[in-house]
Amino acid sequence: YRQLLERASGGRVRLFEKEDPFSAADVANYLCVMLLMLPAANRQRGRDFLRMYRDSGRYPTFFPDNDDFLGDARLLNEYPDLERVSDNGPVKHSLFNVFKMLRPVVVLDEAHKAYGRQLRQGQKFARSINRLDPCLVLELSATPNSGISNLLVDITGVALKAEEMIKLPVQVTSFTKVEWQNVLTQACEELARLEIEAVSLRAGEGRYIRPVAVVRVERTGKDKRDGERVHAEDVREYLNLRLGVPEASIAVKSAERDELANIDLMSELCAVRWIITKSALTEGWDCPFAYMLVMLDNTTARRAITQLVGRVLRQPHARRTGRDVLDQCYVHCWNTAVGDAVALVKKGLENEGFTGLGGEVLSATGQTRPVQVQRRENFRNQNIFLPLVLHRDDEEWRELDYSRHITSQIDWNSIDPPDIRKSQIELPQAQSAIVDVGDPLPAFQAVRTLLLDKSIKLSWFARRLSDIVPNPWQAARLTERLLDNLRLLGESDDSIHDRRSFLAYELRKHVSSVLERQAERIFREKLAKKEIRFDLRTDGPRFAMVNTYQIQVAHDSGLLARNDGLPVQLSLFEPMYANQFDSDLERNFARYLDEQKALHWWHRVASRQRGDYYLKGWKQNRIWPDFVALGDGLGGRPNLLIFETKGVHLGNPDTEYKKHVLSALEETFNCGTMTVENGPAKGVFRLIFDESEFSAILAD
Repeated sequence: YRQLLERASGGRVRLFEKEDPFSAADVANYLCVMLLMLPAANRQRGRDFLRMYRDSGRYPTFFPDNDDFLGDARLLNEYPDLERVSDNGPVKHSLFNVFKMLRPVVVLDEAHKAYGRQLRQGQKFARSINRLDPCLVLELSATPNSGISNLLVDITGVALKAEEMIKLPVQVTSFTKVEWQNVLTQACEELARLEIEAVSLRAGEGRYIRPVAVVRVERTGKDKRDGERVHAEDVREYLNLRLGVPEASIAVKSAERDELANIDLMSELCAVRWIITKSALTEGWDCPFAYMLVMLDNTTARRAITQLVGRVLRQPHARRTGRDVLDQCYVHCWNTAVGDAVALVKKGLENEGFTGLGGEVLSATGQTRPVQVQRRENFRNQNIFLPLVLHRDDEEWRELDYSRHITSQIDWNSIDPPDIRKSQIELPQAQSAIVDVGDPLPAFQAVRTLLLDKSIKLSWFARRLSDIVPNPWQAARLTERLLDNLRLLGESDDSIHDRRSFLAYELRKHVSSVLERQAERIFREKLAKKEIRFDLRTDGPRFAMVNTYQIQVAHDSGLLARNDGLPVQLSLFEPMYANQFDSDLERNFARYLDEQKALHWWHRVASRQRGDYYLKGWKQNRIWPDFVALGDGLGGRPNLLIFETKGVHLGNPDTEYKKHVLSALEETFNCGTMTVENGPAKGVFRLIFDESEFSAILAD
């Protein structure tokens, strides 16, 4: 822009910042450009605006002398809305008043950020800009605010492609009936193919490109790694330990951890080829070497596609390579229908623009702020303890440890590889489609079975068992027996090559299933022998409820209200916000609990929050119930209530596991040995699938 202005003005451009003085002669003889941050023009933001508004004395050539009352009168007659020092005082010598007299052209970059996500915010900012009396406001935005702005020029995706500015088409591939690890493996192979092409390009033309993959995960926080949702560290470990990606080539970009800080991604010395994120790169981030998106966020992948696809569109050096592999970009989706993924990518290309992609979608979630919640006043000085799943070690009780108390007693030698001939499991599949801008329809390719490699290595299979089989020798034994069995059945090495992905998937699933059955048997046997208890004991570990903790709350979130409109009264912590709940079922259940006169308190467990309540079963992962409550039972006995709300559409193996664990723990709760003030406590532990179960559950 600066170079263009210099050419247009014959080199007569002067550039200023907000604190730089300038004169009327500068304006008369030069094209004057002042760079300002957005808050400087927004009166709603306060301090930065007030600096422009103050009487600075930097611009004397635009105003009469301080004692020139007639000059002030003439100026106010010409510009009656100028700010004055006081009601009847002289005109204020401020930058704000200079702007009002000069009526500048305002060029507003990334205008969608200036107007915010709500119409009211946009109207306020528009009024702030209009107070400068601009003769023209020129907005640059990929997602203009149609309710405020007039769209004058629309640069289409076809035009950008013709200028070689973006990598098109987009190749969208959806992987189904696989674990996320398989998707990552496919992405690693794709990136290796791009790297080979990039090396060839540099050898032939001297042009440097380093293809980078951006991986979207479900969790990034250090306290949120639970084994159920895909965490940034899960992806890092899998890339490094199982796929052989060097540690220096992997970086995490999140609100808590920014490993890209002070790294020049365009440098030829930069080693980063994998960037793991959740939402930190949804807007404003740009690296033209980004070629691939890997969407492992299974629950919100559709929303994430429109937010992130713009991050991989920019063409390195704004010119094509002449090699089809490097002149397009790639999106890998996990368990998302390819038709849905293609429709969203195409909509994003045509309607959402290429910077800040998905801004309208992002507004559905909004930004958050930290809030400190604390116990209600009548519970602040109380010690509140909750039971834990305990294991007896000699004469002491300790919290159950999966590795120490369960897997140490697994009979690993009894686990055999699966009989592949009997397997009825559908093969993992992938389907791709090519999406372009303009008139061409998406070109869908045939569904194909995944073929991950063409070589047989024992370590390749064994590594894929390492997180469920801690003994590498047992993992190697299972792999070796599987391969021997296949060869005895007449399978050729070529046949094993072609089914390598499926065999690894089947082996892992079989071992995991056998391991879970053995772990459940060990857990239940120890429950029967009273070696495992779910107890609130004075002579063993117990969970102490914290007095305060921090949560993230949306800026526009209100307090949770009961059906009568009053704020909830029985929550153990306050304030209680409506967005602390993931569904209407949870919110309605919280309201129902709050109306029960027999309850002392109820608590919404902040899932995977450090210091919040959890249970343990025969799997390694903790169970974080949605609600825990304390009430009065028959005979004045206290009732411990533990609830997990699911919804009828969420029936799955994980739900069944939680149901069985809660049932087993309820049967053994306290075992009649632990006495509290009014006698042994009773427990009610349930999964809730719909609102019709509310009253029936509490009636128990």
